[in-house]
Amino acid sequence: MSNSSNHIEEEEIIHRCSVNDGKAQEWLFKTYYSRLMTICLRYTDNEDDAKDILNESFLKIFQNISKFNHQGSFEGWLKRIVANSAIDFVRKQQKLKYTQPIQLLPDIPDYTSYQDAISVLSEKELLQLIRKLPPMSRNVFNLSVFENYSHKEISNLLDIKEGTSMWHLNNARNILKKQIELISRAEEEVVYG
Repeated sequence: MSNSSNHIEEEEIIHRCSVNDGKAQEWLFKTYYSRLMTICLRYTDNEDDAKDILNESFLKIFQNISKFNHQGSFEGWLKRIVANSAIDFVRKQQKLKYTQPIQLLPDIPDYTSYQDAISVLSEKELLQLIRKLPPMSRNVFNLSVFENYSHKEISNLLDIKEGTSMWHLNNARNILKKQIELISRAEEEVVYG
C-alpha cells in the first residue's frame, strides 16, 4: 500500500470519527491502544490508573479529532494528548508540593554509557524500571526524556522549581543506572558463574 493511500485512509478514519462513527472509533482505539497504553504506564504505579488515563485520553481524542489539522503526524498528535492527560493525572494525584529533597542519593559511577545500557534492556524491562522510580522523579524523567520538555516547561507543568526538576531528572537517571548495573552484574554471574 502506498503512502498516499495510507494518508487517504487516515483522513477517512479521522473524518468518520469526527462524526461519531462507532466502527471507526473502535478501529482507532484498537489500532493505537498498545502504543498509547505504553505512555500511560510510564506515568503510573499500576495498570488500573494507566487504563483510566488512556480512557480519558480517548475521550479527549474523540471530542477533539475534528481539530486535527493534518499538519504533522496523526500518531504524534495522539501521543501528545495522552502525555498531557497523564500530566493532568499526575497533578490530580499530587497531594504534596515537592521541594528540594532532604536526602540526596550518592553519585553512581557511569559504568557504561546510558544509551548502551538502555539498548540491552527490552522495552518491557525498561518500563518496569521506570515504573519503580519515585513518582516525581519518574514524571520529570518521562517529560524530559520521552516528551522532550525543557526544565522550565516541566517546572510549570508540575508546579516545582526548575532546580528541583533538574534534581529529579538526575535522581531518576542515577537510580536507573544503578538498577541497570545490578541487572548487568546478575547476568554476568549467570554467564560466567
